[in-house]
Amino acid sequence: MIIDAHIHLWDRLHGDDLGIEREALSWGRARQNGKVYYAAPPSFKDSRSTYELALAHMDWLGIDRAVVLQEFMDGKQDDYLFEVRAACPHRFSCMALFDRHYYDDPLGSFEKAIVRGKLQGLLVKSPVPFPELVTPRLLPLWQACAERALPIVLKNGKSAEIRRLIAAVPGVRLVLSHFAGVLEDPEDYEEKLRLTASEPNVTIDSGALTYLQRYPFPLAKEKLHEAVELVGASKIAWGSDYPRPGLVADSSYKQQLEFITVDCDFLTDEQREQILSGTALRVYQWD
Repeated sequence: MIIDAHIHLWDRLHGDDLGIEREALSWGRARQNGKVYYAAPPSFKDSRSTYELALAHMDWLGIDRAVVLQEFMDGKQDDYLFEVRAACPHRFSCMALFDRHYYDDPLGSFEKAIVRGKLQGLLVKSPVPFPELVTPRLLPLWQACAERALPIVLKNGKSAEIRRLIAAVPGVRLVLSHFAGVLEDPEDYEEKLRLTASEPNVTIDSGALTYLQRYPFPLAKEKLHEAVELVGASKIAWGSDYPRPGLVADSSYKQQLEFITVDCDFLTDEQREQILSGTALRVYQWD
């Protein structure tokens, strides 16, 4: 089995959540505050990243399942992911987007997205726009996630705040996305690797590990090798960051997968199996 633990889907591309003027154009392009950029590769005719298109790419490469993360750059997609869950419950594990509404009504927002909408975890972007996560008001939300073994995927979280969250909610299941911030502060990245190695319920995904690198990604290979030695393959899940242009256009979706299946020749068969499916099967919820 192969699971891509880091993809992005969206229907209507928008900036409503942040008060940003953003709209989809065509051929992968979008406009934000008057500036045109690529939200997806130019093969995406209507600039939408639909689950049908993702399934076509996955079936082409033999990828069985995927974890759908969200990002403010696409606009909140909870409503669309409710549809994805109803249409393809066996192929996608879908994360709700933590936004300002969770500060106003944590458990009410949880009820809407998780209980009624049947999404299967949360994507939280910290420290921007949410620098403080361990507050009395938010603790019941994190406890509800821990009680249901729902993963909380942290994008860009700092190690000190992550440790505070683990201390406040023992057993909380955390995923450090974007390879624990490998492209950010080197000292904090190393600290997050040590944290992952020491905490049983913390894992990392490899989304963006190959960002702006040419295939076969020698720097990413070096970083993955180091991480496998330090935290173990059972703490790492492969993710492509599909369909971000800086990844699957500069290289290709096939090369993202072959980076693990072919080029990382230091991996044993057991380690490769853990990275390609074992970790994601344990961490995320699947129908």
